[in-house]
Formats: sequence, C-alpha cells, structure tokens
Amino acid sequence: MICRRMRIHFMSERKRPMFNLFKDQQLRSDKKLFCKVHEENVRQLKKWGVQVHASFEWLTYTAEELGSLAKAIGEFEYRDGPASKVVNEAIQVATLSLKIAEMFMTGEEKGVQWEKKR
Repeated sequence: MICRRMRIHFMSERKRPMFNLFKDQQLRSDKKLFCKVHEENVRQLKKWGVQVHASFEWLTYTAEELGSLAKAIGEFEYRDGPASKVVNEAIQVATLSLKIAEMFMTGEEKGVQWEKKR
C-alpha cells in the first residue's frame, strides 16, 4: 500500500511525460507509407532475391527487424537519435509483416514442398 501511494505521488509530481507522446495518425499518409513499403520490398528483392522460408523463419527475421526498431526508438528517446532511423526500421518491419500476410492470404505457405534429405 505504501509503495502504491509513493508511486502515484511520484507520477503526479511530473510536469511533463517521461517519453515523447505520439498520436495515432490513422494511416492518413497511407500512400506515402505504402510507397516506402514498396521501395523497401524492391530493395529486399534486389539484395536477397525471392526467398522461400518456413513460417517460423519469416517470424524470426521479422523479430530481428522488430529488435532493430526497438533499438532505433531507444536511441531516439535517450540519445537524440534520428526519427528517420525509426521510420526506416518501422518500414522494414511493415514490409516483412505484409509479406507474411500475403503468403498466408494467397496460400503460398503451402506452395513449396521440400524434399527430405536421406
């Protein structure tokens, strides 16, 4: 009970939030965002080609990108890192996430059969 009171008292003394606050923009700039996603997709295809992976591998790549996004946000909040780095990492996460959604929507996750090695 004492800790709870102290915590509430401590929070009420703050004059401004500890972190920057951002309001959901409701994807109003969706054309610009999807253009960036398309550009990232083209960049990935040039770099890696068309890839075939198990769903958990795709998830692993997305988790790695999400970690990079978390790092960029941390750098932005604590070390005056550039907002552009946050945007770039978020676009990479979005691109991979949309690729996964597309694969499952079109049934492509079942389209490639691997031969078992003997």
